[in-house]
Amino acid sequence: MVTLRTLLSSSLALVGVAALAPEAAAAPLADRPFGNVLGDGLGGFSSELALGEGLGPQQAKVCADGETLFGIDVSYYQGDIDWQKVAGDGVKYAWIRVSHSTQFLDPKFQQNLAGARAAGIHAGVYQYFEPTEDPIAQANLLLDELGPLEPGDLPPMIDVEAADKVNKAAYADAIRAWLDHVEAATGARPFIYTGYYYWKDYVGTDEFIDHPLWIANYNPGCPLIPDYWPTWKAHQFCDCGSIAGIQGPVDSNNWNGDMADLLDHTVGGAVCGDGKCVFGEDAVNCPADCPPCGTIPPHGATIDDGDACAELYGDPQYWRHETAGHGDSLYWTNATDFDTPSNYAVWRLFFAESGLYSLAAWVEQPFGESQAVRYVVRHAGGETVVPVDQSSIDGWVDLGEFDFDAAADHWVRIDDNTGEQNDLEISITFDALELTRVDDEPESTTSTSGGSGGTGGTDGTGWTDGSDSASASASGTDGGGSTTGVAGTSGGDGLTTTTDEPGLSGDEDGCGCRSAGSGGGAGALLALTLLAVGRRRRR
Repeated sequence: MVTLRTLLSSSLALVGVAALAPEAAAAPLADRPFGNVLGDGLGGFSSELALGEGLGPQQAKVCADGETLFGIDVSYYQGDIDWQKVAGDGVKYAWIRVSHSTQFLDPKFQQNLAGARAAGIHAGVYQYFEPTEDPIAQANLLLDELGPLEPGDLPPMIDVEAADKVNKAAYADAIRAWLDHVEAATGARPFIYTGYYYWKDYVGTDEFIDHPLWIANYNPGCPLIPDYWPTWKAHQFCDCGSIAGIQGPVDSNNWNGDMADLLDHTVGGAVCGDGKCVFGEDAVNCPADCPPCGTIPPHGATIDDGDACAELYGDPQYWRHETAGHGDSLYWTNATDFDTPSNYAVWRLFFAESGLYSLAAWVEQPFGESQAVRYVVRHAGGETVVPVDQSSIDGWVDLGEFDFDAAADHWVRIDDNTGEQNDLEISITFDALELTRVDDEPESTTSTSGGSGGTGGTDGTGWTDGSDSASASASGTDGGGSTTGVAGTSGGDGLTTTTDEPGLSGDEDGCGCRSAGSGGGAGALLALTLLAVGRRRRR
């Protein structure tokens, strides 16, 4: 994973020492009569916590974007805490354990939560999660103990590190149930705490990357994070903090951002319409602050590679560009037989009007060699997988008709892990997607014909209006275009790529390794910009 992040050059600064004895001494860390806390499940796991600066896969390390803020996480084992002294020692935020699943309720939870709030510390709560137990029962215990979130609170957090494990699919199902239930009840998107190796080996999904990552990695520099997330929001860097008001060591964390960023993540921090696109807002729930990459007009449109709503993910060196295809531009990569995708592509779909639309994808030879490409369509009724033999197509291939809702999270996605053998070097192509309204199509406001392939006039999105395009077929014949542009907000700044979005495989590289004719190569993929990504339910 190539990471383009601003390196943090400042050295780690721990909060000063003023350890006055609280009313009761903290419990020995080795003694867990009231369940586990953050990091207990990771301490002996492939040196999860102790990984140093010179160890591990360097491409998975991500530095802070700039300023960081110091905070702590606490439980019963810190004993009675003097929160006023904690606040006076520079602590800006604290996550407080509510329970170890449903097995152990933290006896100090209510006391700690009230104390942190009263001291002006931004408080969040977390639960040590057990995937073998009922996720809803665990979530309800947290919700019952927490009560309503208050202004200034941080979202709840799920602690994913349990010793008792289930298979990856069941683990993801349990996490999803907990996250959805807590978010529905609180209105706040929960955080996820885990470790690099643990997540890779036991969960291994990209589904939850729209939830902020709290990474456990005991080193004072740039943490090693699961490949699926592009960055981290909190970094637990040691259990060695010495803080006024707390007897004994305490877990220490860095927040990736300044105070304004922290406040944006608190309850009441996101205000739709204030002109700031912050945590909890996206193009679906607040387009005023987070404009979509473009809007598909009522009669349809064509989204070509290079447009703002066409996105490549994965290591850019395995996406190759060719001056060919629809609009004389396409990208290709090679199929893999890996369990998870290493490189994939997404067309983002934001509709001005709800309706029934036909979809077609452009395939150009000789770049579409795969016989097992899966076009996953996210539509109003859920998700549909459309299998396509790209090797049999040279032109448009019909993907079917689907209902789409206006201003909803819709997309089409293709992955590289088709199951075809790596050493065969079978290519998959990513090019234009055509959408045509087929139910009660509104009268077009177009003015003139726009030439072949729908390559008529465009607006800032680079999209082509699809009102006069030919119906989707596998014939390879383009229809006429229109000079009417798509109403969009994003500039035509090329195809968006990122190296560390969901679906990346931490252990296997992508396989864009055609032996000849590699075209423009990765040089065309310089804009490594992360767009807002909704959760993908890959069931």
